[in-house]
Amino acid sequence: MHENLLHMTGICKAYTGRGRESVSVLSDFYLGIRAGEEVGLSGPSGFGKSTVARIIMGIEVPDAGHVFWRDQIVCDATTQPDREFFRKVQMVWQDPFIYLNPFLSVRSSIVEPMAAFGIGSKRERRERADSLMQTMGLDPNLGRYRPGMLSGGQCQRAAIARALAVSPELLICDEALCGLDLPLQVDIMAHLTSVQEKSNMALLFISHDRDCISRVCSRTIYLDRQTNSLFPD
Repeated sequence: MHENLLHMTGICKAYTGRGRESVSVLSDFYLGIRAGEEVGLSGPSGFGKSTVARIIMGIEVPDAGHVFWRDQIVCDATTQPDREFFRKVQMVWQDPFIYLNPFLSVRSSIVEPMAAFGIGSKRERRERADSLMQTMGLDPNLGRYRPGMLSGGQCQRAAIARALAVSPELLICDEALCGLDLPLQVDIMAHLTSVQEKSNMALLFISHDRDCISRVCSRTIYLDRQTNSLFPD
């Protein structure tokens, strides 16, 4: 049996709702992801799927429980992920403009994380950015344009290329294809799956659309709020 690349144990998270009452979103939540595995996390909107991603990335602090990376604690109520963790784990949200600076060219936005982590020379970073755009089905010639000059689908391809630029071991996609039409979703998923298989990168694909998840993932987990438990499909 392969050991988990990332796993979460006993995760609890509650928010203060209207009237100051506490609303539990996650209770004793567990999730394990092995190297190279594609895992889907599904469930209706508002049932805590994005909270899972935000806790992994250190954006949200769990009330209880731990997040482990290769059996080492990287996040809990008192510990936050370090810089090296963010090279190994990257995230793509629904809105690509979170990552794409409107004042920079698309190519510059893809190069940016490589420069931040000191990966390659200036020329090598540029070449890798062009290669990743092509890998994701985006014409590298569009790399000289600013995001506002591209379509939503093109920007999302660029955002995924940017996340892949540092060769992460785990990519988290949180509703990353939501809002795109079905042919675009299928095409982007095909490119992403090809990258995932060639690199042995693990994938956590979060979506309310279980049909979309089934096209990408070998294992799907359904989050149910009423019982706050997980049901493998």
